[in-house]
Amino acid sequence: MAQASSLSSYIVTFPKPDTIATDQDSIIEDVKKFVIDVGGTITHEYSLIKGFTVDLPDSEQVLDSLKEKLDYIEDKFGTKCNLEKDSEVHALNRDHLVA
Repeated sequence: MAQASSLSSYIVTFPKPDTIATDQDSIIEDVKKFVIDVGGTITHEYSLIKGFTVDLPDSEQVLDSLKEKLDYIEDKFGTKCNLEKDSEVHALNRDHLVA
């Protein structure tokens, strides 16, 4: 697959399930392999929660294929998979800063 000229960062998380038929760690490893197979890069793995950050080529096709993969996992194994675009977060708005 040809690399797109730019990348977008996404956060993929897997909330702790109440019950799951398959080992969640193996599902997470499968998703990481899928990300690499579609031209993405794992940029950070979280230690407090099950999840990681990825850089994906800016391509609707790549993003749609990852969404389909996560939907398939949720349907087949009953484990929730969250995908969100990574962005800057501020605890306070900037009005409190002195000029």
